Amino acid sequence: MSKTLGVIPARMASSRFPSKPLKNILGIPMLAHCYERALISESCDHLVVATPDREIMNWALKYNIPSLLTSNNHERATERAAEVLTILELEGDSFDYVLLLQGDEPQINPIDIQKLNNAFKEFHSDVVNLIFPIANTDMSDLNVVKAIVCESNKIKFFTRAHAPYQTKQGIRQLGMIGFTSDALKAYINLEMTNLEILESIDMMRFIENDIDIQGVYSSSPILGVDRPTDIEKVERMMSDDSFLDQYQSKYL
Repeated sequence: MSKTLGVIPARMASSRFPSKPLKNILGIPMLAHCYERALISESCDHLVVATPDREIMNWALKYNIPSLLTSNNHERATERAAEVLTILELEGDSFDYVLLLQGDEPQINPIDIQKLNNAFKEFHSDVVNLIFPIANTDMSDLNVVKAIVCESNKIKFFTRAHAPYQTKQGIRQLGMIGFTSDALKAYINLEMTNLEILESIDMMRFIENDIDIQGVYSSSPILGVDRPTDIEKVERMMSDDSFLDQYQSKYL
């Protein structure tokens, strides 16, 4: 049977929102929401928080959350996930798939993590990425990565700019991305690409090397927490969340 590794990258030194992984959302650290909802999905044979920070390591230890101390030199979350895969393989473990589950998207629906994991076999794709329709102000928000997709939902391009041009609606790339282990290893052996650097988007490295990325629609919108003001927005959106009851007593 195939095995899936789930990696939640988190670091304290966010330029736009320092220390955000441990900021409370409804009284619970943001990183805890991400971890617990990934657990609920039952999609990962092994789930680990990957961080360069001792503070996050100590927090994870307090709550018996598996964690790995990774390099502080990574430019991309994808590179951090690849380091985790390398560490675990050196310890004798092996995985067929790796899910990169961002530590700043606390609203993720466990069902969508399941969809992401199932997409490898459904689409016979080496790289899969959750996406969702957006409109209005999201289209001009530079923190929102837009995906250009074709009719088969393969992703042809990513950009932080307003795209498509002169439209009020588009498609957002969510931070939940899946790789076959071979694809993730290929990623770190490829040079950083021009558009990856210009757009500051990991997945452009695949696009510019002609490696297909399959878009998979999320069942619900997810607000990435990029700024302190996003906390209040996420709390409003999660106020009647049906998954909170399954883990909030662990942290409150």
